[in-house]
Amino acid sequence: MGGERKHTMTPCEENNVRHNGKPPVLASSISPNLLNLRPGEHPAAACPDCGAWRTLRRGMLWPHRTDDGITRCPGSGQRIVIDLTAAHWLTTLDIACRDAATRRTIRPHAKPEPPVLMPVYRLTTA
Repeated sequence: MGGERKHTMTPCEENNVRHNGKPPVLASSISPNLLNLRPGEHPAAACPDCGAWRTLRRGMLWPHRTDDGITRCPGSGQRIVIDLTAAHWLTTLDIACRDAATRRTIRPHAKPEPPVLMPVYRLTTA
C-alpha cells in the first residue's frame, strides 16, 4: 500500500522505443569525458539535457525520466552515431585529461595575511 511499482519493459515494448526526433549526434563531436567506449563495457553517454549517464542501445540513449519521475527527459532517445574506435576514444580522453591537468594548480597558493591593526584603545594621541 502506498508503494510505487516500477514498470519494466517487456521485450515487445523494447522494440517500440523511438528516438526523440532530434538529428543524430556524432560521437566524435561529443567531449570524450561525456562518453564511455571502453572495450568490454556497454557503450554509454551522458544525456545532453540532464547529464544522466545512460547506455546506448540500438544507436540511441536509452529512455529515462526527469527529476520529477513522471516527465520523459527531452534528451532520452537521442541518436548517437559511434564513429570512433575504442582506441581512438581512449587516446582523445587521455589527451583531454593531460590538457586539464596542465591548467589546474598542483598545490594551493597561500594568500598573504592582512596586517593586524592596533586596537583603538591603545592608540595614543599625539
